[in-house]
Amino acid sequence: MPVSFEPRTRLAHLEEYVTKIHLKLPPDEAWVQLLRCRVVAYSLIAEISESAYSKRYVDQFFVQAYRNLSESCGQDLRDPFSDPCVSQYQILDELRSYGSRELSEPFLRFIRAEFKKAFVPTLRLLTDLCHSENKYSWEEMKLQLMEIMDQLHVDVTWKECEEKLEKYMKKIEGTIYMN
Repeated sequence: MPVSFEPRTRLAHLEEYVTKIHLKLPPDEAWVQLLRCRVVAYSLIAEISESAYSKRYVDQFFVQAYRNLSESCGQDLRDPFSDPCVSQYQILDELRSYGSRELSEPFLRFIRAEFKKAFVPTLRLLTDLCHSENKYSWEEMKLQLMEIMDQLHVDVTWKECEEKLEKYMKKIEGTIYMN
């Protein structure tokens, strides 16, 4: 199958991949990949810019992906976007736990590599989508993420994270926040 850069084709391939991710990866890696893939999916629907391809469209196939992953690993892995307020805390707790758990070096390298591409934009979106008074502000979230980056020895600066995040947020803002 030839590689396509056309957003609709990429989104279709991404949808197929995430709904079968539980067959391809261990649960921890699949969870991180699902975070990263959703960031990409939101970017693709922004490129497509048609009402049929909305945040709701993306969220529906991710709900199925999390359901499939939960069933295959025997754990309740809820879609973080189903409750952005609770998910802020859960993702931060998970990231903090990596510093004290015995994790393989390949998995830690994977986490470090995905930090600015998966965790930073996901937590920014969750922060924006949470409407509770008991949520972290983005400034509080940034401080926590910087501490975790230091703890995990992430080889990227916060400035690099913010530059990538700023471009991403400008791209998706008209698509994600409309729903």
